[in-house]
Amino acid sequence: MKKQTITTIGTVAILLAFSVGCSQSKVDNLNAKLMISQEDLSRTQGDLANAKRAQKEAEQAVMIAQNQAETALAKLAEQQQSPIQNQPETAGGKPSGNPTSKKERFSYAVGLQIGGDFGNKEIEIDFAQFAEGVKTAYLSKDTLMTQGESKKVLDEVWKEYQEREKTKRSAEADVAKKAGNDYLAANRKKPGVKVTPSGLQYRIIKAGKGASPTKSDKAECHYRGWTIDGEEFDSSYSRNKTTTFGVTRVIRGWTEALTMMKPGGKWEIVVPQQLAYGPGGKRPKIPPYSTLRFEIELVSVEKAKAVVKKPVTSNIVRIPSQNELDQGAKPEILTKEQEAELKKKNK
Repeated sequence: MKKQTITTIGTVAILLAFSVGCSQSKVDNLNAKLMISQEDLSRTQGDLANAKRAQKEAEQAVMIAQNQAETALAKLAEQQQSPIQNQPETAGGKPSGNPTSKKERFSYAVGLQIGGDFGNKEIEIDFAQFAEGVKTAYLSKDTLMTQGESKKVLDEVWKEYQEREKTKRSAEADVAKKAGNDYLAANRKKPGVKVTPSGLQYRIIKAGKGASPTKSDKAECHYRGWTIDGEEFDSSYSRNKTTTFGVTRVIRGWTEALTMMKPGGKWEIVVPQQLAYGPGGKRPKIPPYSTLRFEIELVSVEKAKAVVKKPVTSNIVRIPSQNELDQGAKPEILTKEQEAELKKKNK
């Protein structure tokens, strides 16, 4: 049996057609409701109108999809006897002539999008079978595979892709962790480098003065950041503008360093991956499990505004007895004199 690839356009058309069928079924069901209950007539009529509108919108969507499919696949339909691999090619391996008409350009653009999706995932495609699958779906011809067979092979290929990606990510993580650990081991031996219990490494370039920021404060900083291979991924200096942020609104390595620095100070820090962006990284410049190096200048500290708490007062409330309540008495707040008298009695 030949290989078969279900295309995005064919799938969209099928789903939209299914949507039309569902909308028609909903209309039929609502018509039945009108005969069953006259009490719900007005509500059901409203639902019926909504269903009809949904059916009309779905029909329009199908027409649009069909027009797009016709435009994208007209050239293939006209050349049913000419396999795609036998079309004339230039020396560079490209089809002869650039797409010029709207139909040609749209068809080529659709091919680029679909091909890019599969190419980025490193999934191999048989282009002859791909083209045959497109024509078969578009022309509603007898297919070479059942729907169940198509789903099975798609699931198999997708599962294989996921397994490859999992293995690839695991290998990349091991490489990144080892590179980071090697860098940290070498850096800690450099003059002036200190290591905190968390594993953060720092070197004081310039000592500051004053009080260190707390976790509730904001810090104004100039900084540069590099990966351990020396690639700069961010710099406030390049923007010629400092950055102000909450001390806890940054990676953990930064928070720890800032709470030890003093205004005017300048440090170089090396942040282990677990104190940086960890397994997530920060794409595209910071891969997962990256150890990072920063140069931080603490320009100033914005102290958190003190929260003034109002003193809490406790008034003594006298609750009447049951007999008094039966006679209409209500709870009452004691005056200061009554409170003092009560305290004397309780001594």
